[in-house]
Amino acid sequence: MESPTKRALIGANLAREDLESGITTVRNLGHSGIDGDTELRDAIKAGRVSGPRLLASGRKLITRGEYLQNLNPALADMILQQEFLLIDGTDRARQAVRQNEFQNVDVIKVSADENLTVPELAAVVEEAHRQHLKVAVHAVDKTSIQTAIDAGADSIEHGNEATDAQVKQMRDKGIFFDLTPTFYGGFLMKISELSIVISAGSRAVDASSAAGRKQRYDQLVQRVLKSGVKFAAGSDMCWFYPGKTRGEASTATFVNLRAAGMPALDVIRAITVNAAEMLGWADRIGSIQPGKFADLIAVAGDPVADITELERVRFVMKDGKVFRNDLGPH
Repeated sequence: MESPTKRALIGANLAREDLESGITTVRNLGHSGIDGDTELRDAIKAGRVSGPRLLASGRKLITRGEYLQNLNPALADMILQQEFLLIDGTDRARQAVRQNEFQNVDVIKVSADENLTVPELAAVVEEAHRQHLKVAVHAVDKTSIQTAIDAGADSIEHGNEATDAQVKQMRDKGIFFDLTPTFYGGFLMKISELSIVISAGSRAVDASSAAGRKQRYDQLVQRVLKSGVKFAAGSDMCWFYPGKTRGEASTATFVNLRAAGMPALDVIRAITVNAAEMLGWADRIGSIQPGKFADLIAVAGDPVADITELERVRFVMKDGKVFRNDLGPH
């Protein structure tokens, strides 16, 4: 619906907003067109625009599943090739990875559903690893999660329906669990109510199921904490939150993990040292140590005592350069 030029300009603005909120490195997992995120990454690196260090995935790899249901079959491929690469057998899976490799991506993103087979995803993983690229797999339901585990994915995004046995398998295989509490506490409904008209019936249905969803996510967080599986946290923020910048909306989702019962220090680790390891950048980011990028943020209070301090970042340094300073001269 939007031109590549418009999307590029929006992307540059969102990148600046992320950085201003203290997000100095970000992994973008799709929905940026053929080269939107790779070009934005390079523009930031060259100093043409301000933004976080960006790991780009290019187009998402998908099967002929949910994304095709409501499209005109005669136009589906033409429309989808702007955003996705189709997995249709192991050969096509490898070809899709190579197309993204040609675009010089940093990571491969796969959206798994019941149509994706283990051999197809394993081919993606093998081809990506051959080029030293990690594979992040969107998997929400039990079947997709198991496919991702069996195929040897590097990280499973969302994983909301993961069983105890699956979490244990992830732990044993060293697969990262990337928690994305975007729907927690009616968060997504709040965004929708501010930006679109929602019927009273839809609001009632959401309200009636919200308590159950919250309880299930609280339990998931506790199971993850007790399991010993490696975990990180992502914002999954691909919406516009009226009244908030992209960075403010992203950090608000991390606060949801504290509400779900995760200790504040674990939340902070999930978005710093743990996330750095998940990205394969533990030698560069995630902690303040000699030899790593000079990234630093400051808040007025103690985020361990009050995690919402992360929503009120006052100072941001990236690569030793100050991008925001609301603290005044010292």
